[in-house]
Amino acid sequence: MNYLKQMAALLLLTLLVGCSTTHTLENRVPEQDYQLASVANKAKLHSKEPLRFWAGEQSDFLYSELTQSTPLSVNGDALNILVLSGGGAKGAFGAGVVNGLYDHDQLEQYTIVTGVSAGALIAPFAFLGGDEVPRLKQVMLGINDKEIMGKRNFLNTLFKDAFTNGDNMLEFIAKVYNPEMIEQIAKQHQAGRRLFIGTTHFDSGRLSIWNVGQIADSNIENKAAFIHQILAASSSIPGVFPPQFIQVQYQGEQYEELHVDGGMSAQMFFEPVTTDYDKVSKALGLTQQPYIHAIRNGMLTMPYEVIPDKGLPLLTRSLKSLTVLQSRGDLYKMLYDSERQHIDLRFTYVDNEFDAPTGSKDMFDAEYMQALYGYGYNKVVKGTVWTQAVPN
Repeated sequence: MNYLKQMAALLLLTLLVGCSTTHTLENRVPEQDYQLASVANKAKLHSKEPLRFWAGEQSDFLYSELTQSTPLSVNGDALNILVLSGGGAKGAFGAGVVNGLYDHDQLEQYTIVTGVSAGALIAPFAFLGGDEVPRLKQVMLGINDKEIMGKRNFLNTLFKDAFTNGDNMLEFIAKVYNPEMIEQIAKQHQAGRRLFIGTTHFDSGRLSIWNVGQIADSNIENKAAFIHQILAASSSIPGVFPPQFIQVQYQGEQYEELHVDGGMSAQMFFEPVTTDYDKVSKALGLTQQPYIHAIRNGMLTMPYEVIPDKGLPLLTRSLKSLTVLQSRGDLYKMLYDSERQHIDLRFTYVDNEFDAPTGSKDMFDAEYMQALYGYGYNKVVKGTVWTQAVPN
């Protein structure tokens, strides 16, 4: 793919020269205590839920052993979770699946929705459902290089932090995820549903998970801009878009954290995995098994391809292979965790049979994305969208 070739070129330049941010404030939390930093510690919250948490850490905010209760609610007979992966332009596939489910009255009101990178941009639409879903198609298929990337300068990658300044990306996100949409997210949070977005905390390499509904439901100053920053960070491909610097507090002092594409640490997740969803179900009076639907915006196997013995093509395929294998690893982890918790997990992905051509060298090629959207949509039409079989 063209964007992978661009990423390979950027990585090669980085390996040769390295890049340094032009950001003026470089006050990072000490290594031994970085996970103790707090965000918006003076904010008024309607509950004690964290504004963010870390992948793999112990958490009890979705179920209380003391009171045997949960803040979650379920519209149906079983607790359900929707997982949306990264994938860049392949997010058009997930948009097609979500719209296909909506048009055929199969899009459920998921209790928990998680998103990373491209999945982070889809997640708020799938979370809200209703009239927002048709808008998802318009937004995802309307993404183009000029709108979100603006002016590009590859030399900036050598001396700054990306070959775009990120302004267009933030403007795009602010326009799409407007205050009215954030208010609706807050209302759904109040109703017992949760929206989690993952970013990569660059200094530690860990997945930082943001409780976006809790942020939307708070009185944080400029909370809309904060949520826009989280979405931008989650979907900011390193080298292409600059990182996001998020202000935090630690021991009464102000620091900042560097956040980038959530796909660097996980392509998909259904944290917090330490939550006992069986107990949550019992607290809600449910008898059916919890279940997860995961949308992998990309492939799960590498297609056979003869690559020229040249640096850039070899590096491009290597990056693509790493992403695919990371996705498989994340899926296997989810399968393990779901089996351990007696959760039924089904997923969908782009099969190797999909080979639509691109119509340009753009990272977000309109012709290719339209084909991906139709491919995902038709999986729903054909009744082949969900599977439990990992391809060999």
